[in-house]
Amino acid sequence: MSALKLKLDQDQLVEDFFDCTHLVGIVSAARDYQLCWQLNKQLFYHFRVNNSLEIKLTKHQRAFYFTVFEFQEPTKSVSHYLYNNHCKAEFLLPELKNIDYLWLIKGDYYQLQDVKKLTEELRRVELVQLVSLLDLRDIKNKVNLIF
Repeated sequence: MSALKLKLDQDQLVEDFFDCTHLVGIVSAARDYQLCWQLNKQLFYHFRVNNSLEIKLTKHQRAFYFTVFEFQEPTKSVSHYLYNNHCKAEFLLPELKNIDYLWLIKGDYYQLQDVKKLTEELRRVELVQLVSLLDLRDIKNKVNLIF
């Protein structure tokens, strides 16, 4: 009797996870909890740390843990995730070393114009230095964002 081997289709996993998503890069010298507090206060979001979504990457026989904050908009069926892109000297997305935080908007309620409006609002947040809308097609390590 031969053993059945199942292989995870990473391309399909990535495609499914990033369906109806937008990604915003944020540069800020603030700690993640300080930035979330400011976003909650100034933009009226309710980001909270979600330890069950924390992302663990292992490199050079060391484990790195990347914090993920979450906010659900149940009336719009939209989820917001704020990822910390740094952990010690490692990066969740190494191709974006100049970005400190990644804001992923998941759900089909937000259109591109809504996300552009959000980026304008983010630029006015005191602790935010730079905001840019990111093109998911340009990101090589998207799989690192999947929890």
